[in-house]
Amino acid sequence: MNMSDEFPSDSSTEDFFEGTTYDVESETYEGTESEQLVTSVLDKLPSNLMDDDGIDKDLRANINEALLKLEAVNPTEEPALSPLLNGVWQLKYAGGYSSEWAVPSPTRQIALFVYSGGYSPGLFALSLAQKLPSALVEVGDLEISISRSQPRIEAKVGVTIFGGSESEVLVKAKVDVESDVRFAETYESASVLGQTVDIPESLQYSRDLYITYLDEDLMVVRDGSGIPEVLVRKEKEFTRNWGVDPDNQDDL
Repeated sequence: MNMSDEFPSDSSTEDFFEGTTYDVESETYEGTESEQLVTSVLDKLPSNLMDDDGIDKDLRANINEALLKLEAVNPTEEPALSPLLNGVWQLKYAGGYSSEWAVPSPTRQIALFVYSGGYSPGLFALSLAQKLPSALVEVGDLEISISRSQPRIEAKVGVTIFGGSESEVLVKAKVDVESDVRFAETYESASVLGQTVDIPESLQYSRDLYITYLDEDLMVVRDGSGIPEVLVRKEKEFTRNWGVDPDNQDDL
């Protein structure tokens, strides 16, 4: 049968299908337990990394409770030794002691630095960038790169200088793996707008970090006092720098 026999000249395919309906059943995708927990954590995180004043005691408690549930289903054995650690990350949340008790003063930042166990390289780089004159410099996003060679950690904040030229604030730290879940992070140098300062060994700040959750997209670390940090992987950046997906990397 040819097309002219199936559809006479005084009809059309539109007329043929007119009024025809099809019922398609679909099921709502709920995700695995770990996927639901990851979503729960991300939904609770503040949009501004440096907005300490916008994080009250109740929100900190809710975030910490969500993180504890997520950490209980950590899918990666020996995370400090895993190749999943390598890549480019965005720091989405850095916990700390509530600032509600602190009286505004010139020493407030120092006090918070001491009692919270110190800044991560990422927060240190971001704080340096934000101290640049806002009228002359536009501060970009924070990226934390973890590579296989020392210094393994590079925290970088891109800045655009008045006139359009681009530069960066860069903090480098070495990583010493202490166990299958713990590594020591030690500052080595800081660079601001091309001016690099190597930190003398006697003044190098170091802290222990425990990786409590790690998968291909999300990492949770806690310092020695239990303060959490949440990092989300920039997957495209990983592929660009290492050429393969993280699960195809050799062990460290």
